[in-house]
Amino acid sequence: MRNSPVFVLSVIIFLAVLGDAKLIAQSLTFPTTLASGKPGLYDVSVQYSKFDVAPGVVRMMVYIPQSLQDASLSERPAIIFFHGNSQDKNYYRNSVAYMTQRAEKFRFVLISVQNWWMLSGGNVDGADDSRRAVNLLMHRMVDEDLCNRDKVYPTGFSAGGFNAVLTFFNSIDEFRDKEFAATYLQIAHESGLEISDPAAHYYEGGGGVAFNTFPYAGFASFKGNYYESFFQMNPMVEDGQPHFKKLLEGKVLFIAVGSNDVPRVKEQAPQAAEFFRMYTDTEPTFKIYQGEGHVLSDANWSDFWALVE
Repeated sequence: MRNSPVFVLSVIIFLAVLGDAKLIAQSLTFPTTLASGKPGLYDVSVQYSKFDVAPGVVRMMVYIPQSLQDASLSERPAIIFFHGNSQDKNYYRNSVAYMTQRAEKFRFVLISVQNWWMLSGGNVDGADDSRRAVNLLMHRMVDEDLCNRDKVYPTGFSAGGFNAVLTFFNSIDEFRDKEFAATYLQIAHESGLEISDPAAHYYEGGGGVAFNTFPYAGFASFKGNYYESFFQMNPMVEDGQPHFKKLLEGKVLFIAVGSNDVPRVKEQAPQAAEFFRMYTDTEPTFKIYQGEGHVLSDANWSDFWALVE
């Protein structure tokens, strides 16, 4: 819906009304020791008073494995991980040994994020708080040369799989499509607004471009949930398909489900795959793992990693 002309015009008018309003800034707590790039576990957080669900802060953990001690981090992938159905606010940090072990073995930088969909007790809007927080962190990680800017992937298991898809798709900067950006500027000028940067104008009321977008290289949803109403899609499929197909070119779209998975995931994982086919004219990597239940298996991970490196 976000790239239909009527929607674009309504957003422009709305932001014009808010033009003189004071923007609410977010802040990133980023340890100076993390900037050194030395192996270790680092606590980071994003503070923002206007999060939908999170109580003013989203906490994350950055893990640089010992296996990257002598590596150039700017050449290594970064994997964002969203945990599944847990209301333990420290799960992202204290209960993800299965991901830190993978980081050591496969030599990637791990970013584990609080999943505020689950931590809120089931308010799906919390997933967007987690999305925006990690966007801001990843811009800083890239600026500090702590990972390969072209190989950053949100991933997640179960409920976290939904976060991964949401973080990837809803963080696309649509203004990278020059035709879309030109249309936005034209409508703005016809509405009497003089703007030079359409992305900055569009996102100024919601925390800014870096808070809302990041050029992710793809995503992996391992046995993940999916709810179509939370994805910003264009109901005019014929118009939206070329736009999103262009923006998704070369991206890794990985969706895994087990043949013995829980009923909800067995229903929703194919729906996620169909979303990308229908609305972006892009074929995801969709795998059904025979005999597998609701677990993030080594086979799931290996098949995804083969698309990364």
